[in-house]
Amino acid sequence: MLNISEIVKKVEQMFDLFNKHFYYGELTRPAITVSPDGGRGAYGWCSIHEIWNADNELYREINLCAEYLDRPITEIATTLLHEMSHLYNLQHDIQDVSNNGYYHNMKFKATAEAHGLHIEKHPKYGWTVTTLAPEAEAWIISALGDTGIHASRLQAAGSSKGGRKKSINRSIKYICPCCGTIIRATRKVNVTCADCGEPFEKA
Repeated sequence: MLNISEIVKKVEQMFDLFNKHFYYGELTRPAITVSPDGGRGAYGWCSIHEIWNADNELYREINLCAEYLDRPITEIATTLLHEMSHLYNLQHDIQDVSNNGYYHNMKFKATAEAHGLHIEKHPKYGWTVTTLAPEAEAWIISALGDTGIHASRLQAAGSSKGGRKKSINRSIKYICPCCGTIIRATRKVNVTCADCGEPFEKA
Protein backbone atom coordinates (compact mmCIF):
# COMPACT_ATOMS: atom_id res chain seq x y z
CA MET A 1 0.00 0.00 0.00
CA LEU A 2 1.33 3.41 -0.97
CA ASN A 3 1.92 5.75 1.97
CA ILE A 4 3.46 9.08 0.94
CA SER A 5 3.93 10.18 4.56
CA GLU A 6 6.19 7.14 5.13
CA ILE A 7 8.32 8.15 2.12
CA VAL A 8 8.71 11.67 3.48
CA LYS A 9 9.50 10.26 6.93
CA LYS A 10 12.26 8.09 5.44
CA VAL A 11 13.82 11.06 3.64
CA GLU A 12 13.61 13.12 6.85
CA GLN A 13 15.43 10.33 8.70
CA MET A 14 18.08 10.25 5.97
CA PHE A 15 18.51 14.02 6.23
CA ASP A 16 18.98 13.83 10.01
CA LEU A 17 21.44 10.95 9.66
CA PHE A 18 23.49 12.72 6.97
CA ASN A 19 23.35 16.03 8.83
CA LYS A 20 24.85 14.39 11.90
CA HIS A 21 27.49 12.39 10.02
CA PHE A 22 28.58 14.78 7.26
CA TYR A 23 27.70 18.19 8.77
CA TYR A 24 27.99 17.55 12.52
CA GLY A 25 24.40 18.70 12.97
CA GLU A 26 25.09 22.16 11.56
CA LEU A 27 22.23 22.29 9.07
CA THR A 28 18.76 23.49 9.99
CA ARG A 29 16.33 20.87 8.82
CA PRO A 30 14.20 22.30 5.99
CA ALA A 31 10.73 21.23 4.99
CA ILE A 32 11.19 17.86 3.26
CA THR A 33 8.77 17.32 0.39
CA VAL A 34 8.08 14.88 -2.43
CA SER A 35 6.42 16.30 -5.53
CA PRO A 36 6.58 16.11 -9.35
CA ASP A 37 9.54 17.74 -11.04
CA GLY A 38 7.27 20.12 -12.93
CA GLY A 39 9.17 19.73 -16.17
CA ARG A 40 12.51 20.73 -14.66
CA GLY A 41 14.11 17.39 -15.42
CA ALA A 42 15.72 17.41 -11.97
CA TYR A 43 16.04 14.72 -9.32
CA GLY A 44 15.48 17.32 -6.59
CA TRP A 45 15.97 20.89 -5.51
CA CYS A 46 16.62 23.15 -2.54
CA SER A 47 14.67 26.40 -2.38
CA ILE A 48 16.75 29.56 -2.35
CA HIS A 49 14.37 31.34 0.00
CA GLU A 50 12.63 30.30 3.21
CA ILE A 51 9.24 29.46 1.72
CA TRP A 52 7.59 27.58 4.61
CA ASN A 53 6.14 29.22 7.71
CA ALA A 54 5.39 27.18 10.82
CA ASP A 55 4.49 28.99 14.05
CA ASN A 56 6.23 32.12 12.74
CA GLU A 57 9.46 30.23 12.00
CA LEU A 58 10.61 30.19 8.38
CA TYR A 59 12.15 27.21 6.59
CA ARG A 60 13.66 26.42 3.23
CA GLU A 61 12.53 23.35 1.31
CA ILE A 62 14.34 20.31 -0.05
CA ASN A 63 12.23 18.39 -2.53
CA LEU A 64 12.88 14.98 -4.04
CA CYS A 65 11.09 14.62 -7.36
CA ALA A 66 8.45 11.93 -7.22
CA GLU A 67 9.24 10.48 -10.66
CA TYR A 68 12.72 9.34 -9.57
CA LEU A 69 12.17 7.94 -6.09
CA ASP A 70 12.58 4.31 -7.13
CA ARG A 71 16.28 4.59 -7.89
CA PRO A 72 18.79 2.66 -5.73
CA ILE A 73 19.11 4.07 -2.22
CA THR A 74 22.67 5.25 -2.93
CA GLU A 75 21.37 7.40 -5.79
CA ILE A 76 18.63 8.87 -3.59
CA ALA A 77 21.34 9.62 -1.01
CA THR A 78 23.43 11.31 -3.70
CA THR A 79 20.55 13.60 -4.65
CA LEU A 80 19.80 14.44 -1.03
CA LEU A 81 23.46 15.21 -0.25
CA HIS A 82 23.67 17.37 -3.39
CA GLU A 83 20.74 19.47 -2.16
CA MET A 84 22.16 19.55 1.37
CA SER A 85 25.33 21.09 -0.09
CA HIS A 86 23.20 23.87 -1.55
CA LEU A 87 21.47 24.27 1.82
CA TYR A 88 24.82 24.61 3.60
CA ASN A 89 25.94 27.28 1.15
CA LEU A 90 22.65 29.16 1.49
CA GLN A 91 22.98 29.14 5.27
CA HIS A 92 26.50 30.56 4.94
CA ASP A 93 25.73 33.11 2.20
CA ILE A 94 27.94 31.29 -0.30
CA GLN A 95 26.91 31.91 -3.91
CA ASP A 96 27.36 28.48 -5.48
CA VAL A 97 25.29 28.82 -8.68
CA SER A 98 24.82 31.33 -11.47
CA ASN A 99 23.02 31.56 -14.84
CA ASN A 100 19.56 31.46 -13.21
CA GLY A 101 20.62 28.71 -10.84
CA TYR A 102 21.81 26.23 -13.47
CA TYR A 103 25.60 26.67 -13.50
CA HIS A 104 27.31 25.16 -10.44
CA ASN A 105 30.62 26.87 -9.64
CA MET A 106 33.75 25.79 -7.78
CA LYS A 107 32.25 26.89 -4.46
CA PHE A 108 29.57 24.25 -4.86
CA LYS A 109 32.20 21.64 -5.72
CA ALA A 110 34.24 22.57 -2.62
CA THR A 111 31.28 22.25 -0.25
CA ALA A 112 29.96 19.06 -1.83
CA GLU A 113 33.35 17.31 -1.80
CA ALA A 114 33.88 18.30 1.83
CA HIS A 115 30.65 16.50 2.69
CA GLY A 116 30.69 13.07 1.09
CA LEU A 117 30.37 13.73 -2.64
CA HIS A 118 32.54 13.59 -5.74
CA ILE A 119 31.84 16.28 -8.35
CA GLU A 120 32.78 16.41 -12.01
CA LYS A 121 32.24 19.20 -14.52
CA HIS A 122 29.45 19.30 -17.07
CA PRO A 123 30.33 21.38 -20.17
CA LYS A 124 27.19 23.52 -19.85
CA TYR A 125 26.11 23.30 -16.21
CA GLY A 126 29.46 23.42 -14.46
CA TRP A 127 30.42 21.38 -11.40
CA THR A 128 27.16 19.48 -11.08
CA VAL A 129 27.79 15.83 -12.08
CA THR A 130 27.42 14.21 -8.68
CA THR A 131 28.38 10.81 -7.30
CA LEU A 132 29.16 9.54 -3.82
CA ALA A 133 32.75 9.51 -2.66
CA PRO A 134 33.82 5.87 -2.05
CA GLU A 135 34.06 6.25 1.74
CA ALA A 136 30.66 7.96 1.89
CA GLU A 137 29.07 5.26 -0.26
CA ALA A 138 30.44 2.51 1.98
CA TRP A 139 29.16 4.29 5.10
CA ILE A 140 25.72 4.93 3.60
CA ILE A 141 25.32 1.29 2.57
CA SER A 142 26.32 0.17 6.06
CA ALA A 143 23.94 2.67 7.65
CA LEU A 144 20.94 2.27 5.33
CA GLY A 145 21.38 -1.11 3.71
CA ASP A 146 20.24 -1.49 0.13
CA THR A 147 16.50 -1.14 0.70
CA GLY A 148 15.12 1.65 -1.45
CA ILE A 149 11.77 3.41 -1.57
CA HIS A 150 10.23 1.19 -4.30
CA ALA A 151 7.64 3.73 -5.35
CA SER A 152 7.55 6.55 -7.86
CA ARG A 153 5.13 8.75 -9.72
CA LEU A 154 4.55 7.63 -13.30
CA GLN A 155 5.96 10.02 -15.86
CA ALA A 156 3.51 11.48 -18.35
CA ALA A 157 5.65 10.52 -21.33
CA GLY A 158 6.74 6.96 -21.96
CA SER A 159 4.38 5.35 -19.46
CA SER A 160 2.09 2.63 -20.77
CA LYS A 161 -1.59 3.10 -19.97
CA GLY A 162 -2.35 1.17 -16.83
CA GLY A 163 1.15 -0.29 -16.89
CA ARG A 164 3.76 -0.61 -14.18
CA LYS A 165 6.98 1.31 -13.97
CA LYS A 166 10.15 -0.61 -13.26
CA SER A 167 11.31 -0.45 -9.68
CA ILE A 168 14.71 0.94 -10.67
CA ASN A 169 14.95 3.96 -12.94
CA ARG A 170 17.69 3.31 -15.52
CA SER A 171 16.93 6.32 -17.72
CA ILE A 172 19.75 8.30 -19.28
CA LYS A 173 19.58 12.10 -19.11
CA TYR A 174 20.44 14.20 -22.16
CA ILE A 175 20.71 18.01 -22.41
CA CYS A 176 20.65 20.32 -25.42
CA PRO A 177 23.86 22.40 -25.09
CA CYS A 178 22.14 25.35 -26.75
CA CYS A 179 18.72 25.81 -25.12
CA GLY A 180 19.08 23.53 -22.09
CA THR A 181 16.10 21.30 -22.91
CA ILE A 182 16.33 17.98 -21.06
CA ILE A 183 15.18 14.58 -22.31
CA ARG A 184 15.57 11.07 -20.89
CA ALA A 185 15.89 7.73 -22.66
CA THR A 186 16.08 4.13 -21.50
CA ARG A 187 19.03 3.46 -23.83
CA LYS A 188 21.74 5.42 -25.64
CA VAL A 189 20.22 7.59 -28.35
CA ASN A 190 21.38 9.97 -31.07
CA VAL A 191 18.88 12.85 -30.98
CA THR A 192 19.00 16.40 -32.35
CA CYS A 193 17.08 19.31 -30.81
CA ALA A 194 14.48 20.41 -33.37
CA ASP A 195 14.58 24.00 -32.11
CA CYS A 196 18.35 24.50 -32.11
CA GLY A 197 19.67 21.91 -34.53
CA GLU A 198 22.21 20.77 -31.92
CA PRO A 199 22.69 17.14 -30.86
CA PHE A 200 21.68 16.33 -27.29
CA GLU A 201 24.59 15.60 -24.96
CA LYS A 202 24.61 12.99 -22.20
CA ALA A 203 24.42 14.73 -18.81
